[in-house]
Amino acid sequence: MKTIEIDVAACRNPKEFGRVLQEAIQALPGHGSSIESFVDSMVFGTMSELSPPYMITVTGAENPEVRAFAERLSNAIGQARLERRTRRGDDSEVVLKVV
Repeated sequence: MKTIEIDVAACRNPKEFGRVLQEAIQALPGHGSSIESFVDSMVFGTMSELSPPYMITVTGAENPEVRAFAERLSNAIGQARLERRTRRGDDSEVVLKVV
């Protein structure tokens, strides 16, 4: 599994975190910065060029707002993977880990 580390220490808000993550997943133009947008791209593969399997490791998430967003996204990705396995019978091996 490919591991990509992103340092978000300089991010002051979730929107800035979103830009860093968009770069990491090679998001296509028009990609949103909401949790739903990232789940669609990362789990269902609709708006990014990076293909699973991969793990994004988030470091430097000291800003409480950024950390909370990253943790919510991590949980949403896990739930979406479970839903995909249940509905489609396959998996998209994508993990977002906040350290």
